[in-house]
Amino acid sequence: MSVSVGPGLSIAVLGLGHVGTTTAACLAEAGHRVHGIDTDPDKVAALAAGRSPVVEPGVEELLRRAVRAGSVSAGPSLEAVLDRLDLALVCVGTPAGSDGRLDYRALVDVLRQLGRGLRRRDRSRPPLLVAIRSTLAPGTMDGLVLPTLAAEAGTSPGERFEAAFNPEFLREGSALLDHRSPSRIVLGERVRGAARRLLGIYEGIDAPWFEVPFRLAESVKLLDNGFHALKVAFANEMGRVALAAGVAPELLAEPFLADRRLNLSAAYLRPGGAYGGPCLPKDLAALLAFGRDAGLELPLLAAVRRSNARHVDFILGRILATLPPPGPLLLLGLTFKAGTDDLRDSPNLALAERLLRAGYELEVFDPDLDPERLSGANFAIAAAHHELLRRRLTADLEGAARRARLVVVAKTLPGLAGRLPDDLPVVDIPRLRLP
Repeated sequence: MSVSVGPGLSIAVLGLGHVGTTTAACLAEAGHRVHGIDTDPDKVAALAAGRSPVVEPGVEELLRRAVRAGSVSAGPSLEAVLDRLDLALVCVGTPAGSDGRLDYRALVDVLRQLGRGLRRRDRSRPPLLVAIRSTLAPGTMDGLVLPTLAAEAGTSPGERFEAAFNPEFLREGSALLDHRSPSRIVLGERVRGAARRLLGIYEGIDAPWFEVPFRLAESVKLLDNGFHALKVAFANEMGRVALAAGVAPELLAEPFLADRRLNLSAAYLRPGGAYGGPCLPKDLAALLAFGRDAGLELPLLAAVRRSNARHVDFILGRILATLPPPGPLLLLGLTFKAGTDDLRDSPNLALAERLLRAGYELEVFDPDLDPERLSGANFAIAAAHHELLRRRLTADLEGAARRARLVVVAKTLPGLAGRLPDDLPVVDIPRLRLP
C-alpha cells in the first residue's frame, strides 16, 4: 500500500520500539522523510541499515525499501536534522512503576532534548509541532509535557513550538494493518485546530477522527486497554462457568458472540446511571450463586455488583455536595428506566429513599408511574414505599420545578424541553453530567 502526500514532511520519530519503528516505516512508505532517533546504538544501527529493531510482520521490508530510497535515516540525537523538521513524534516507552503510575523518565529526557534543540532551531522556521504518541495519564500534557518543553525552549507553546497528543492504537503482530486502517484517529490539542497539521500524515487513510482537548485524548487509550483487560477476564470467568456446567467454553461463546445488538455493540457502554430492573441484578446473583455452588471464584462478576452500588453512592455524594439538605429537590424518574412502570430493583427508587433519609424536601415526577395501576411485585414494592409514592409523587412538573432548587434527572424522559426554568441547576444521571 502506498500513499502519496505531496513532497512529504520531514519527521523525527523519537523512540524506536514497536510503536516508533512501525510509525517510521509507515510514514516513509507514505512519502515522508523520516529520521529515527534513539539512545540505543543497536536500534539506530539497525534502522540505518534497513533492519527492523523489533519483530513486526512487514516492517523490515518497508524499512529496506525506504533506506534504499533515501527516505529513512537514524541517529542518537536531533542535532543534524533539527532545522529541517516539520514534525517530531515522541514514541518512547512509559512503563508502569512499582505503584502502577506511568514512568515518565524517558519521556522527560526526550522533552528536554527537544526543548534545548528548539532554542537553537532556525528562528525563521515555523513552530515545530511536537506530537506525543506515548501513553499518558490524564493531565500529563498540561502538567508535564508543556511545562517541560516551555522551560527548556525558553518560550511559550504556540511561539517556537506547538504540542499535540496523538495516542497510538497499534497491536503487536498486526501493527501495519492498524496503522493503515485505524479504528479512529484521536488528536489532543492545547487549543482548537493546533493539531490539524498532523492530519497530513494520515492523508489517504479512511478513519473517523476526533480533535479533542488533551485530557479527553489522554483518557481514551487507558480506557481502551482497561476495557480490553476487562473483556479478557470476563471471557475467562465465563470459560470457568462453562466448564463447571459441563459445557465446552467455545460452544458457549458462539451464541454469546452472535448477539451484535447487545453483547458486541455499543449497548450499555455509555456512562450514566446504575443498572437495575428485574433481570440484570437477579441473573447476576444467580450466576454468582452457581459459581459458589461449583466452588468457583468469580471475582470480576462479584465486583460488578459492588461497583454498581458504589455508583449510586457516588451520585448521592455529588447531589449532597451540590445542594445540601433540605433542598428542596425534584427527582425526575423513579422506575428503573424510561417507558416502564417497573420498580423492581430500581436504582432510582433506591436513590429516592436515600435522599429522603438524608433529610431532603423531595418531590418526584414520573409520567411512567401510576400507583393506582400497579400490580403483583410492583404493588408490593409500592406498599413498602408508601411514603414516597403517596406523598412525594406529583403530576405537576412545572409547579414542582418552581419550588425546587435542584433537579435530578434519574432517567431519560421525553418532553422536558421548555418545562424547567432555565436557571435551575440540573444533575443529569443518564448522561452522567454532574456538578
